[in-house]
Amino acid sequence: MLDKLIVKDLAVNCRLGVYEREQAAPQPIWMDLELAIDARRAAEHDDAKDAVDYARVVALAKQHAESGAFHLMETLAEQVAALLLKETGCREVTVRVTKRALPNVESAAVEITRPPR
Repeated sequence: MLDKLIVKDLAVNCRLGVYEREQAAPQPIWMDLELAIDARRAAEHDDAKDAVDYARVVALAKQHAESGAFHLMETLAEQVAALLLKETGCREVTVRVTKRALPNVESAAVEITRPPR
């Protein structure tokens, strides 16, 4: 059984969408990140050096989302998942990208789960 590090509702501004107006200026989106980790060593030693640095996880995801332009939520989710797998060495990652997309709809989201390659 794997432990999880969960980051909820990471707010970022990025260019995301297929329409010109969506690419013209950054818009708010939200990401949920779930990393499969082994928390035992960190818990046993009560030492941050044995834990996944969630501030770094947040910084990596935020910087990636804000530095690019994406047509699809799927693309952003895939790229963030690959980045987090590479940079953290976690066993699996789930990324959910959410945006306000349509009138009369609170939000639309895409969620993916990826193991290391």
